[in-house]
Amino acid sequence: MNHNLHITNQAELELLIERYFDGETGIQEEQMLRETLADCPWSSELIDEARFTMGFFAAHCQEKARTAGKSHRRQLISIAASIAVLLTIGGALLWQTQRPQDVCIAYVNGKAITSDDAVMALIEKDLNTMDNASNSMAAQLSSLGEALELDNN
Repeated sequence: MNHNLHITNQAELELLIERYFDGETGIQEEQMLRETLADCPWSSELIDEARFTMGFFAAHCQEKARTAGKSHRRQLISIAASIAVLLTIGGALLWQTQRPQDVCIAYVNGKAITSDDAVMALIEKDLNTMDNASNSMAAQLSSLGEALELDNN
């Protein structure tokens, strides 16, 4: 085992524990063992015994309980958020279905016009105005193009 690297799997940890109990580890290996036992996710009879012997077992159990509490809290928050999203979507859909869909309203100078015929007349008038302006611009551009052709000749 390379003593300069961290322990990367449960088998390496168990081998180091056996060497520790046999009195075959140095100070650096012992320190690495303590650090690994303090926060590793692995558990076995040998690992739990080493934690208990080194005083880490209680801390390990407390950490697992604290992490489980956070996970449970996250699940509850996730469920609550999902419910909120569903209620929002459901409310929006309900509001859309209850709203009248065939209403035609135009606002002219701050005044609401709700008569379909009056609104359609306003739209027609605006479209005619835009059509006339477009035709006028096309005529002007055509005249400008003809003038440029005369200058080039």
